Amino acid sequence: MASISQAQRELGSDFDFGGTERSGQLKLGQVEAIMFEGANKFLKLAVARINARKKVDTGNLSDIVVSAVEKKGGKYSITIGYDKSNPASEYYDFQNKGVRGIKTKSPNSPYSYRTLSVSRKMVDAILRWYLRHKNYIRNEDQRKNLTPLQQKRKTLAQAVDPQKKLRQIATNTAKNIKKRGMPRIGFFDDNIPKAFGEDFQKKLATALGQDVALTIKNTFNGNNSTK
Repeated sequence: MASISQAQRELGSDFDFGGTERSGQLKLGQVEAIMFEGANKFLKLAVARINARKKVDTGNLSDIVVSAVEKKGGKYSITIGYDKSNPASEYYDFQNKGVRGIKTKSPNSPYSYRTLSVSRKMVDAILRWYLRHKNYIRNEDQRKNLTPLQQKRKTLAQAVDPQKKLRQIATNTAKNIKKRGMPRIGFFDDNIPKAFGEDFQKKLATALGQDVALTIKNTFNGNNSTK
């Protein structure tokens, strides 16, 4: 909770948000400006973290949207997240918090894989990723320094339908992900306090002319145990 008297002392007498009526009545525009400033700071930090971790493959994860500010009673609210039409709305918190691997038991996350069995949906997603990043598929044309058995296996592998071979690679990748776990990005959890911390609360308290209490709700409904 930020103290209004402390905020006013630290911000100084010249600090002005603008838009105050002569009667001193607070206009919603002041609160909107402060809340959108915090939301914009969060968006920049979150997208920067996503970009740094190279999680911008199709752009869905970085397509975070911000709602209009709502006022109900004496409470103001703003929603930051994903449109329901965005596939990221179904998986973003798994990326944010990570998913514990079956063998590694890491990262430290409320989510965990429970079986090495992989779904067609997961394999298809990885398959599409490989098709967009063909340079990650190992080039196995090299025959030097192979034993006779390795050469035989290679010849047999080359006789397999390329699509079936790529699907097998995607299936193996999916199983390895479940064994190792999905790394934590923290683009939501780590940046909420940076964007909506003490400085944000002081500004809001000064504009409102009263102490403020900040409540953050996570509405993600993902199951703690993933298949």
